[in-house]
Amino acid sequence: MYDFDLLMDFEFDSNGDGYPDTYAETYDTTGNGEADTAIMYSDTNGDGYADSTLTFADTNNSGQYDTYSVQQDTNSDGNVDVVSKMHDYTQDGQIDTTTTYVDSNHDGKFDTVVKEIDSNGDGKMDTMEVFEDVNGSGEADYHEVYEYDPATGQITPATAAGYEVGGIFDTGLDNFQPADNYPEGISGDPAESMEYWESQGSTNRCALYSQKFVIEELTPGDEKIDIEEFADVAEEHGWFTEDGGTSFLNMNNMLDYYGIENEMSFNNSIEDIEDCLNDGGKVIVSVDSDEIWYGEADDLFAPDSSSDHAVEVIGIDRTDPENPMVILNDSGTPDGKGEMVPLDVFEGAWADGDCQMIECYPK
Repeated sequence: MYDFDLLMDFEFDSNGDGYPDTYAETYDTTGNGEADTAIMYSDTNGDGYADSTLTFADTNNSGQYDTYSVQQDTNSDGNVDVVSKMHDYTQDGQIDTTTTYVDSNHDGKFDTVVKEIDSNGDGKMDTMEVFEDVNGSGEADYHEVYEYDPATGQITPATAAGYEVGGIFDTGLDNFQPADNYPEGISGDPAESMEYWESQGSTNRCALYSQKFVIEELTPGDEKIDIEEFADVAEEHGWFTEDGGTSFLNMNNMLDYYGIENEMSFNNSIEDIEDCLNDGGKVIVSVDSDEIWYGEADDLFAPDSSSDHAVEVIGIDRTDPENPMVILNDSGTPDGKGEMVPLDVFEGAWADGDCQMIECYPK
């Protein structure tokens, strides 16, 4: 299953009937000799086949698991019909976000997604968002947001509306055109930020380049950072590999290394980005690159959908209220300098990484 070093494997008889029904394996995915991934297979109904798989991952080599996933075949038909993905983004031992995908009619397609969020970091889920594909179209035609009170167990609808998935757009994105004076409706200073853009070429260094842009912007007068030396430092500390790139929770390590004030958070809104930009800050986010570059529609019901690319958000353009745009310094494409992405497309791509945001301010 993995092209990594298998360190240990175990067998358990969890129900005491004399037959092993649970198997566990640990892997070293980074080659540093330490186990950072564990997988447990269980035969919960005793039919001789594994119907539940639990995976633990330490994505930032902190020595603590921060990502968990569960796959279940609840009716023993050989197909996975429930997938849950959980993240401890704050590394406090508490789950911050859980997303569950359900194939409720066992037709091989996931039709319900339930996302639970601990919005205030108290270790208790307080917000629930539900998407349903009622008619089998593959798109969400029902969307409900609930506020959950852990103290009383009460669930209250927060909003109720039909949900329209962002559509496919042309891959020829426009670029921001700097002017002497910004019209009202522009957040940030995209023209200045564009001066620091570079292409990452065919590397996996998107998070490194995004951090490099921000560091150079927030330390004016300093010499340009040599990207090779920059990558060497990140690799030496275990924050980056040329093959695997940078994991979610390692996306601000080089900012810390250079003394840039920053804060990483998840489950943010576009208003949070605008507030940071309007306060003179810089913003790095993770997105699903296929939605940005190739115009692939956001598939809410795909458990394997996730963000795979880091970019700097350098502005929000609301000068045309009917067509708001997000302005990016995107190192992953040759035309990524001031790349303009429709807001709804950006939000779909951003949501695949639980709306991760790193806000950065001067030293």
